Amino acid sequence: MESKSGPQPQPQAQPKTTELSLSPEGPTTNDAVPTKTKRSARFWLIFVALCFCTLLSALDLGGVGTAAPTIVHDLDGGDFTWVSSAYTLSSAATIPISGNMAQIFGRRPILLIGIVLFAAGSAVCGSAQTMVALIIGRAVQGAGGGMVQSLTSIVIADLVSLRERGMYMAITGMIWSVGTAIGPVVTGSLSQKASWRWLFYLNLPLSGITWVVVLAFLRLHTPRESLWKKLTRVDWLGNAIIIASASSCMIALTWGGVRFSWSSPQILVPLILGLCGLVLAQYYESKWPVQPTVPMRLLTNRTSLAGYVGTFIQGMVIIGVTFYLPTWFQSVRGASPITSGLLFLPMVLTISPAAIIESILVTKTGKYRLINLFGWCILLLGVGLLIAVKANTSIAVLVVCQVIMGIGMGFVYATTFVVLAPLDVADNAAAVALLTFVRIFSQAWGVNIAGAILQNSLQTRIPASVLSALPPIPTSDIAYTIIPLISSLPPALQTAVQNAFLQSLRQVWIAMAVLCGIGLFTLVLIKDIPLRTTTDKKWDVVSEKEKPDAVSESNSNVPVAVNLNGHSGTAEKQDV
Repeated sequence: MESKSGPQPQPQAQPKTTELSLSPEGPTTNDAVPTKTKRSARFWLIFVALCFCTLLSALDLGGVGTAAPTIVHDLDGGDFTWVSSAYTLSSAATIPISGNMAQIFGRRPILLIGIVLFAAGSAVCGSAQTMVALIIGRAVQGAGGGMVQSLTSIVIADLVSLRERGMYMAITGMIWSVGTAIGPVVTGSLSQKASWRWLFYLNLPLSGITWVVVLAFLRLHTPRESLWKKLTRVDWLGNAIIIASASSCMIALTWGGVRFSWSSPQILVPLILGLCGLVLAQYYESKWPVQPTVPMRLLTNRTSLAGYVGTFIQGMVIIGVTFYLPTWFQSVRGASPITSGLLFLPMVLTISPAAIIESILVTKTGKYRLINLFGWCILLLGVGLLIAVKANTSIAVLVVCQVIMGIGMGFVYATTFVVLAPLDVADNAAAVALLTFVRIFSQAWGVNIAGAILQNSLQTRIPASVLSALPPIPTSDIAYTIIPLISSLPPALQTAVQNAFLQSLRQVWIAMAVLCGIGLFTLVLIKDIPLRTTTDKKWDVVSEKEKPDAVSESNSNVPVAVNLNGHSGTAEKQDV
């Protein structure tokens, strides 16, 4: 596309400037000292709106599981796993297309649509009279939630340079942690004092407030093209292949070991088709789309590719440990669900502070490779200590193990910088959307792989007398069927069952340790590229005198970089 814009204004002479250059290894500057940007009141209002979006998704995600027994009882439904899976599946499927749409239609319209979809899904869930209606509502909710989650990260990437971004991402991460932590408390109170339906109805006023705040304050530059031209630029076929392939994989991962065995055609066929479809999608993306959802340049430099691989492994390890450690407390130590939640707090309360410290260090030093190395080593140490724990290990030692793992989890968050450092700011939307998709996709793999290891190991370790006394159940339900019965077993069998869980969960921890080792190996492939101190001004906040559609068609694909002294200029796009 030829540029129709006039000559670019030349920067005024200054005593000192910091020039941005784009090289095959990413952005570099001639001054490594970060300059703290003064933020306007409008920026902070926008950031508060984004924090509202984050809290909105987190409260819902953290609370649905707590209301599960009540919902199943009220709706006479036994297929509750799809209430969670429908949300995750639709969320993962819509994240890539949300980045593509945001690049074409602008950030604010897509974020507003996401909030509306989330609210509409909440209304359907709250009024659902059947389990099918609830699952449909959750799918709509997930589509909106995925768009909100993706756009929140994209807008922060637009407004804050990579060098300064860590702190802001850590704050939204902390809000996410708080939301998922208080979600079960709020849900439990609503279920007991009112109705589980209020879990979803509560989202309506919260969504309304968030929508108004975003509409009022998130005034960003938007590409100025006709609607028809924008529609023709959307990567419809590529997105269709990605959505179908991701959905096929997610369905296989959801059903695997639950409805069908992992070796059955019902699991292998959709899983293989889904994985092949993702490969096909990337081949298509590299050849034909005008505005590809996943540009090949995101994956053709080894640093970003290693960052995406590290993010996938990180997601598997974190979800594998956090999902099954409470199971360890309940099965091996005989803790109640409430007590296991309290015993799990040391890790939960450590992750966010560690991520904030990691973000401060990256901002101050501009280095992320050594911080990543520290994070993976500490996480590997924590998981290794978890392998060594016994049934009678003291609470103090368990707390220390969790704190170590929490620190490691917080510090491996630096994989965000690994992915984005070599890339042009013009690729923010696609890169961040893909990063968010990889995180959610990896969690589905992590939960199911760890679950398969646990259930298969229990099959061989649980005493036959205990298994024979159980009603006919799928293999995947063995753990959660037996745990409530442990306290009622004779002492000898009780000890045998607890030891079976101890040994089986140890296999899970060993698998997580192996993954940590692979994550550590990815650091061999990455380079410490200087973090960009500029942002793409074509997506910046509009001034009071500007219109939100102030970006012309001719500039819609040209990244505008601003150096540390505030002068603008165009940077030639390069594949890195």
